[in-house]
Amino acid sequence: DAVEIPTGRALLVDVDSTPILSFLTVMGSLIFAPETDKTHQRTFDAQYIIVNGGYLEIGTEEFPYDSKLTITMHGDEYTPALPIYGNKVIAVRNGRLEMHGPERSHVWTELETTVSAGATEFTLIDVQGTDNDWQVGEEIVIASTDFDSRHAEKLTITGVTNRDTNPVVSFTPALSYGHYAGVETYGSDTLEMRAEVGLLSRNVKYRGDEATTSLNKYGAHIMLASPGDESVVGKIENCEFFDVGQAFKLGRYPLHFHMIGTVTQSYIRNNAIHQTYNRATTLHGVHYLTIQNNVAYKVMGHAVFVEDAVETKNLIDGNLIVDVRASASLLNTD
Repeated sequence: DAVEIPTGRALLVDVDSTPILSFLTVMGSLIFAPETDKTHQRTFDAQYIIVNGGYLEIGTEEFPYDSKLTITMHGDEYTPALPIYGNKVIAVRNGRLEMHGPERSHVWTELETTVSAGATEFTLIDVQGTDNDWQVGEEIVIASTDFDSRHAEKLTITGVTNRDTNPVVSFTPALSYGHYAGVETYGSDTLEMRAEVGLLSRNVKYRGDEATTSLNKYGAHIMLASPGDESVVGKIENCEFFDVGQAFKLGRYPLHFHMIGTVTQSYIRNNAIHQTYNRATTLHGVHYLTIQNNVAYKVMGHAVFVEDAVETKNLIDGNLIVDVRASASLLNTD
């Protein structure tokens, strides 16, 4: 089915799952409301979602979506493409996109002490604020500290102790490589070198379909493109983006702000973007966008891409980028 939400009409998504919608046009409001049970899982499937002058809400800054939601986009390279926006996409034009998962106190931190290959636990340097953080079953990544960036390792948490001091995290599988943490002294100077550890799991997850995405390196993407300053707003935080980006396709990046101009109300922060086939975030012809405290892992091509060098006054700060891989058929620098 193709679904249209007309101007002035609000549609509340309160079902646990949907069929694969062919096309969803949002000129009014599409609102996902969380359940009181924080473990409740909801799924939503579509081929295209276009916010055309409308409003798409998955939580708000004040009231984040704190139960579990997975939005899966379907399609492949041969699925018909929208002008400008392509396919397998949330497209935002003259509209507003709000995506807010529950806040995490630390989206990435560092090792306290060196760990060897075969280890199944390590100590982190930071205190993890609340019991909401770094839970059993969540995925993390530890960065490589040798000469091969692909020695970064994805792990699943099996336990956390000493949360109020230096937390000890146990995990599976055992480490295949050693990871360094220490302070080196050179004369009067010291150099702190530690493997970073990033949190990959979030309650709100946006992904490409399992059947075709990894096979074809053709994932979901989000594109915000609208002519004129502040003509579109995208507030995206504390969400997970997995199996995203479309390999070797110009303009098909996981999170893409495209030729809008001034976007002072928009940001991309505290997200996890992993297993992406075409960069992680792209700023093209925009100003005043914040890209902050995100974790990007296993990225093909540039991770944080500033496209034309005319982009000004954007804040790119505190992001952890792990395991960036070459991508053919884009820029030479990719």
